[in-house]
Amino acid sequence: MDSIRRTQEHVARSIRELYAIGYVLDQEGNVSSRTAEADLYVVTPSQVPRYMIKAKDILVINGKGDVVRGDRNPSVETGMHLLIYSKRTDVGCVMHFHSIHATAIASLHETIPPILEELMPFLGENIPTIPYAMAGSEELASRVVNSLTNRNGVLLANHGAVVCGKDVRDAFHKARLLEKAATVYLLARCLGCLLYTSDAADEEDSV
Repeated sequence: MDSIRRTQEHVARSIRELYAIGYVLDQEGNVSSRTAEADLYVVTPSQVPRYMIKAKDILVINGKGDVVRGDRNPSVETGMHLLIYSKRTDVGCVMHFHSIHATAIASLHETIPPILEELMPFLGENIPTIPYAMAGSEELASRVVNSLTNRNGVLLANHGAVVCGKDVRDAFHKARLLEKAATVYLLARCLGCLLYTSDAADEEDSV
């Protein structure tokens, strides 16, 4: 069980870090992780200010969403996290956050195209916005999972973003990368025409 405690600590630290860099506010966002124990996961609680969350607040749940350890209520998005784990055995951590630029693009219902070379190997060729669905609904969970079959990041219409990684550190890196791509995309749109990575390669070959 010491490994579960360590995983709780990693998840608690990650949600505090997401708060510190402005990716979530007091009651926003959620993080989960697989544990070394079969069919056990940890997830952030609801209705606890993100900057105050400690390891003891992180809930241990099973694959059905039942609370195995903890006194708080799990995030309303727990079902989405568990569905991702059931479909993606390579995923060890899921993060949902509301960073400014990613959420702006999600509110426009747009797709972040392949504008950064480092985007594709970590997140996928592009990052689409899935149609709106209520937070915590099965419809939202299903749409997220379907979009994550061949990528590691997706935007939720009017709701933020979701990334998945092999562990907490990897997922946090992908969250930062997604927000960077969103920022660059919005700035580039303001400045002029965009060249996608494939276009840039073709331009270089013609020189």
